[in-house]
Amino acid sequence: MFDVENITKGVGVLTASLALIGGGVTLYDKLGIEDPILTWAPEYFEISDGETDDDFKVVVAREKHRDDCKVTGFRLEVRDSEYVVHTATPSIAKFSGPASDKIDKFGFYFTINNHEEVEIGEATLLAHIDYECPEGEVVVNYPDHENLNFMITK
Repeated sequence: MFDVENITKGVGVLTASLALIGGGVTLYDKLGIEDPILTWAPEYFEISDGETDDDFKVVVAREKHRDDCKVTGFRLEVRDSEYVVHTATPSIAKFSGPASDKIDKFGFYFTINNHEEVEIGEATLLAHIDYECPEGEVVVNYPDHENLNFMITK
């Protein structure tokens, strides 16, 4: 026959599991944690070496998850070998592409503003992308990865 105790335990476990899932979703929403706009693939990043007044070529890669956010700004900075941060001007103002489960690579060039003030040696490229999303403004930065390092020479 039926073992009422085992059925009751099974129903209790199922109910607790559903409550946990529902509570997790509610907590996720209440904390304001949104789905990420993209995931960087820094293993594909490349930056050319060059002199302070050169154009530096960059290749970056990402997997875009959302189509409901619009790029409103793109800012670049270079941290030189003395850790001083300098502004840089990219060859593109904005970029776009559809959401996909594939890694999308794209390239651009940048020049360092006030290049005469930059120290030679290993530098790091920093980037900040401003998005306007349904939940508000979101800033996405390049990841901290060794492939964002490059050499600046005179």
